[in-house]
Amino acid sequence: MTSEGFTMRATNGVAVGGVTMPAWMPTLAEASNTAAHLVPILSALWLAIQIAGYARKRWAK
Repeated sequence: MTSEGFTMRATNGVAVGGVTMPAWMPTLAEASNTAAHLVPILSALWLAIQIAGYARKRWAK
């Protein structure tokens, strides 16, 4: 593919995304909001699992 062909395809993709943005923007906002609530909880859970695993190995000696 030539550089011009790649540029044309990229431009067309961005244009289509811009035109259809109002249709999928609420879904993205909802996904972002859900992630903002879940990530800290899941991160704390994962940290607790890591600490428990480390402690189990350390005290098993």
